[in-house]
Amino acid sequence: MAPKITDPNTFLSNLLAKKGRSDLYGVYLTSVNVIAESEEDYGYPIDSSLIEKEVKQLIASEVNDWNRLLVETRIDENQLIYPISFIRGQEPYTVYFVCEDHDMSCMVFIPTLLVDEFVSEVTFFQYLLRHVARFAGKNPSTIRFTLGAVTMEWGEMVSQGHAREMEISW
Repeated sequence: MAPKITDPNTFLSNLLAKKGRSDLYGVYLTSVNVIAESEEDYGYPIDSSLIEKEVKQLIASEVNDWNRLLVETRIDENQLIYPISFIRGQEPYTVYFVCEDHDMSCMVFIPTLLVDEFVSEVTFFQYLLRHVARFAGKNPSTIRFTLGAVTMEWGEMVSQGHAREMEISW
């Protein structure tokens, strides 16, 4: 029996390798859902101080929207879902913070993503959810990623052992 996969990045890579469709540049899969725990340390090689700085820059860049969201999560206990949209890098993101009793989770929609970028996405949204949940007086819970299209280039597939390079001569 195969060991249980508890790492979201490994899950996504394996899912893409098994269920993805190939094209000229690599393998892609559409409408993918992946869940990550906000308090889990997955051991990703990401500098947490850089993630913290990036979250602070994001909040500072759209301070009015974030202040409104943070205040609403703390004050309005009747509302269950708190949405926000923003641009990170070149990609638009939509995030829904969801309150469930004393817990807060979030749903993140990312239109397109390369698999090798997913580690930084998980780490970024773990920090962001913890920040928003603690401000609201809630316990951070899970992050559900909905990926419109996720791709892995052929070189990455080969390096991870999901594909073999073959030389064909005529």
